[in-house]
Amino acid sequence: MAADAGFAGIVTMSMAGTTRQMTLSAPETAEGTQGTTVLLLSPLYEPQLLSMHADGMIVRGWQRVLNDRTGKNTPGATYLQEWVLTLVAQRPANMRELNAVMATPLQLVQGK
Repeated sequence: MAADAGFAGIVTMSMAGTTRQMTLSAPETAEGTQGTTVLLLSPLYEPQLLSMHADGMIVRGWQRVLNDRTGKNTPGATYLQEWVLTLVAQRPANMRELNAVMATPLQLVQGK
């Protein structure tokens, strides 16, 4: 079995109604789409933290694959998935920037 190279993106945890969801997205690169993001994977629903270590974590949840054959993006099969997340961050340019990042509390954002 070949190793999956994975994806590089931004992981976000939010609420979709009463359901927790985790998404992996990246900034849109097409011209005229500044400030928008594109999902790299289908959302992971009801994610649970299985383990955490120095440079990452493992999260388990339910992932629903969209059925693209219908052309309507209707929900397809649902699978139990585990995401292995490796934490990567850019180094701040200076200590002032680092202090600003560290002072910002983490927030759970209500989904649409």
